[in-house]
Amino acid sequence: MLEEKILAYGSSKGFHPQTLERWLRLAEIDREALFDLAQRLKLGENHLRDFLEWLEEIALRDGVDLCEILQREPFLRISSDPRLGRNDKLKRIKEEVRRLRFPRLTSMEEGIRKRIHEMRLSPQIQITVPPGLEGGLTVQMRAASYKELERLVGELSQLLEKKAVQEIFSLLEGSE
Repeated sequence: MLEEKILAYGSSKGFHPQTLERWLRLAEIDREALFDLAQRLKLGENHLRDFLEWLEEIALRDGVDLCEILQREPFLRISSDPRLGRNDKLKRIKEEVRRLRFPRLTSMEEGIRKRIHEMRLSPQIQITVPPGLEGGLTVQMRAASYKELERLVGELSQLLEKKAVQEIFSLLEGSE
């Protein structure tokens, strides 16, 4: 019965046979958990493959069933939040799976965000790092006058002396 539902869902979404075969090779409880997720979030093939790959890797690493991962508190909270639409739920659940799959990267990202926050930047200066820490640090300034730009450049120059900036670049380089 579940196998028929999965095949019908995959057919309606135009899934490749390899994706369906991989899904159907899961233990029944895991197939069902992934089916529930796919239905709730109306997953297309690419999102489903991402979830399948990351959840299998987490399950293998942690020695748990895929369904156990999806029953954890963050997933249940996000899934049942009536304020969130489908796209927001998908984005947040995917981010939670990513956090579980890449704990070291997530820790580094959080460390960098914390240090940026600790610097207490002027609202006109924004420092960001891209997801996955690829591409380094982005610094943006917004000035309405020459004097304001001059002040912001001075403030940015003073930031270079702060330990937090050095720590950010250490984290970006993979040091802790």
